[in-house]
Amino acid sequence: MHPVSVSLQPFPATPASILVPRSAAGRNSIDFAELRRAGRSSGNLAMNSIQNPARGSETSGSEDFNVGDKDAVVIVDHGSRRQESNLVLNDFVEMFRARTGYKIVEPAHMELAEPTIKDAFGKCVQQGASRVIVSPYFLSPGRHWKQDIPALAAEASKELSNIPYIVTAPLGLHELMVDIMNDRIKYCLQHAAGNVDECTVCAGTGKCRLYS
Repeated sequence: MHPVSVSLQPFPATPASILVPRSAAGRNSIDFAELRRAGRSSGNLAMNSIQNPARGSETSGSEDFNVGDKDAVVIVDHGSRRQESNLVLNDFVEMFRARTGYKIVEPAHMELAEPTIKDAFGKCVQQGASRVIVSPYFLSPGRHWKQDIPALAAEASKELSNIPYIVTAPLGLHELMVDIMNDRIKYCLQHAAGNVDECTVCAGTGKCRLYS
């Protein structure tokens, strides 16, 4: 198969630093080129989008359920033998920490790479955490969410004086996922048309192109 050129109409991109709701539903656009320009090594990939509080969410509610200074968030992905894939999680953790303001946020890989879930629990305790919130960076509630991650979290907790922990739901079905996928599609079409650089995911791979 050979790449072919295509002429496409550009869509308006919004810089990540000034993202605003696109509609009454409070949906946000993500500028992937802006993330790339920020640089993976900068450790400052924050997306300062503005949320619409009127929209609400499945997790909104009493302040008793907020993440506190003694809480730690461990964001867990599957893990890969490909180091470039593992580094993506580090970027996301930096973005998450900057955007939420949570004091203790650590990455972890379920398998194949370090830091492990046990490693992340240990780092959280060293930083003063008294509760660990394990958030799977997974789309669907499959076996890893139902069995593997809870088992690894239980083992880690046991070795750290049974520190309390919870394993939250994976990303699953959420309307914001629709916006993310749609932005990915539009941006990749723009790149295939030669209008923009590769995004952070495709950077250096040459895979974001049309084939015939």
